[in-house]
Amino acid sequence: MPPDTNSPTPIDPQLTGDTSRLTAQPLTVLPTRTQHDDGEADDDDETEQRNLGSEKRQKLNLWKCKQCREARKKCFPADRVWPQKCERCLAHRPEPLDCSEPELNTRKRGPNLKDKARDKQKEKPKDKSPRPPKRIPTVSTSEPRSRDSTDEEEGGASTDDATTYERPQRTEVVSKGVKREYLGDPVPELPKMVINDENYRPTSVYQPLAEGEFRILKLAPGKKDDKIISCSFVTASVDRPMKYEAISYLWGAAGQRSMEIHLTDPQGKSHPIFIRSHLYEALKFLRHPSKFRYFWVDALCINHGSSDKVEKNKQIAMKRFVFRSAENLCFWLGEDENSKTALRFIPRILDLVGIDSLVRDESTVDDWLAFVTLLKNPVFSRLWLVQEVAVAQNVTLHSGQPAIHYGDLVDAVAIFRSFRNQISLMFRNKGKNAKELSARKVIMAERFIEVSANSLRITTTPNKEQKTHRLLSLEALVSHLTSLDSTNPLDRIYSVLAIAKDGPRLDEKTLMPISRQDDDALRIDYEADFVDVYQNFVIRAIQSSHSLDIICRYWAGAVENLPSWVRPKQLLQPALDGNVSERTEADSLVGLPDHNDYHASRGTVATFRVKAQASFANDKSKLLCVRGMRVDTIAKLGPRASEGIILYEWLALAGCVSQGLQFNVPEEFWRTLVADRGPNGTMAPSWYARAFRYCLQHLTATGDINTNRLISLQEDESSLGVSFLNRVQSVIWNRKFLVSKENGWFGLGPMATVETDIICVLYGCSVPVILRPMETEDGEQYFLLVGECYVHGIMDGEIIETAGKYGEEEFDLR
Repeated sequence: MPPDTNSPTPIDPQLTGDTSRLTAQPLTVLPTRTQHDDGEADDDDETEQRNLGSEKRQKLNLWKCKQCREARKKCFPADRVWPQKCERCLAHRPEPLDCSEPELNTRKRGPNLKDKARDKQKEKPKDKSPRPPKRIPTVSTSEPRSRDSTDEEEGGASTDDATTYERPQRTEVVSKGVKREYLGDPVPELPKMVINDENYRPTSVYQPLAEGEFRILKLAPGKKDDKIISCSFVTASVDRPMKYEAISYLWGAAGQRSMEIHLTDPQGKSHPIFIRSHLYEALKFLRHPSKFRYFWVDALCINHGSSDKVEKNKQIAMKRFVFRSAENLCFWLGEDENSKTALRFIPRILDLVGIDSLVRDESTVDDWLAFVTLLKNPVFSRLWLVQEVAVAQNVTLHSGQPAIHYGDLVDAVAIFRSFRNQISLMFRNKGKNAKELSARKVIMAERFIEVSANSLRITTTPNKEQKTHRLLSLEALVSHLTSLDSTNPLDRIYSVLAIAKDGPRLDEKTLMPISRQDDDALRIDYEADFVDVYQNFVIRAIQSSHSLDIICRYWAGAVENLPSWVRPKQLLQPALDGNVSERTEADSLVGLPDHNDYHASRGTVATFRVKAQASFANDKSKLLCVRGMRVDTIAKLGPRASEGIILYEWLALAGCVSQGLQFNVPEEFWRTLVADRGPNGTMAPSWYARAFRYCLQHLTATGDINTNRLISLQEDESSLGVSFLNRVQSVIWNRKFLVSKENGWFGLGPMATVETDIICVLYGCSVPVILRPMETEDGEQYFLLVGECYVHGIMDGEIIETAGKYGEEEFDLR
């Protein structure tokens, strides 16, 4: 085959394998020195040795980058094309070196010294015993040539002394590198480097991808006990579909133990790389004992270790197509006995005929506990997995044997939620902790499963084509999944962008985003600043919903350096230790999109504009200018309701004083404690007043109402009392009780609230908010959003009805 003239030229033209440019090197006859008793050689032999030394002192002609030349190390691969970096620079830790363009190494060897001079230089005593000639290791592919000398014709030397030599070949293992005697010698291979770094990806394995292409992992067969996992890549594309499956799994923390697998490049060379243990276990379990299997795996098929963010952005944007095109999605739970027990128990939950007896059968408590523990699996806390499951054609759950269909889990969770109270009673009868049934992680898994199962609907057109309908807005998806985790703050938005009904418009065939000007602000770009992405998301949510509720929601997590209208001040307080309680904050007052419980700005829509901050040149955040009314100022505050305890100071501020055996309880106070709503958003039932008076009869020694203690006392006696206390905890947890200055309103504010903060009703916001007036060094006024609040008497549009009493103004939120 003629050479490809368009292929890149290797760095060293002599290492291309073109042997026509190389001439056979003549064999050199090394003289055999005759040793005398004093260990010195004959004069003629000395002359021959000196001539031989001249021949050996030739240029090395090695191509090296500056870093390898200064370190006196090998520089491989020798046939790489600049700007490809060498393996040593890429493998350098703690961070790679800036490899330079290779140059020809012209360093010469030093002179060969005679034995006498060398001995003197080393300052060693002379060895007067006869020494045999030094043999050079030989590996020859042809018939060894014999010298013209015979046994005793050249001075009586024995047969052992007359040695046949071939051209020196590199040794298999060397400590300081191998030097080539001739340019025709093959380049020594770099010793195999095992780099325990999850981000290390060999460039020879990860070949560049063309537009619309993606990698598929070809998993070699192996037995269950075989610890070695071997695989390679094949390339698929939108235009060249192939049969494959996908794997969803828990990536795990960065400090998780790394496991070695072997990836083979197109040239057949195996490279060790490291992956986290969850993926290693999944690959080991899912491989076939005798056949190749083909999988798409995020951590391997996308080159996350590359500095090329463009390819990564494109590959992540293709994830919806990749998961939708997969024949099956293997959802890996981890191989543990508890998960296996839960998967075996799920078919019994799905038996609608026997479910009533099942939730009363106390012998099944351990099975129900295994099912609840399954829901606490961290895999249900990962944001990206929601999209992966939602778009897949078919999903199976795996944790050893047996595997079950994901739809069975969806149904089992729905049945579990319907019978939670009966199962809770059975748990208490068996001495189990019934709170496990409604733990925060369980609720998180329920939300994961609900969204993944109901965010998309697929219908079939009359011509048998399938059409996908996206049901939830981007704001709704982000708000539903606030408790789920993502390693990169940008994934809070990017992970659900492709399944949002107001997300990027997708091509019907490829499911790839179609670029539009209004989508550019939220296209997947991992080089974008997260402050810009978060601000653009909030602005887009306001434009789509005509509501300001998004500025009150808890969705931004623990991300710092955000404007208060993206992450309110209420979220800047330290979270409680997760081991103290499952709950860390009160429920949001604004609720989920399109499900508002309150209407403080009834009949109005959001009026806003965005402008840069002239007074903060180095701040990337913008000002959100909104309109509304300032209605009062906070005059008194009670302490934060840690662990949902109703504190004595709250009772005193509200005027709950004892009159003999009875307490005077203002109605607005007990209604404030439950935010004037029942557990499902209905109006607060009147019997809540009676339940609160019962609580007043059980004060602690310090005059507080310990809601946790009362719940434990009433679990077996009064389900109504427990229901009231649960509602109180969901409203007051970590909030402060407030009394306004002008009107004497009772209310609840975020734990960051301070006296002199103001209460405002903003147009387009379903609940009042607390703002903090601030000034710049230039005297310009702006406001910090402290957060949402409940103020009894203004939650249902009362302020809008008396608009003439309060002046309208614009608030610059920073």
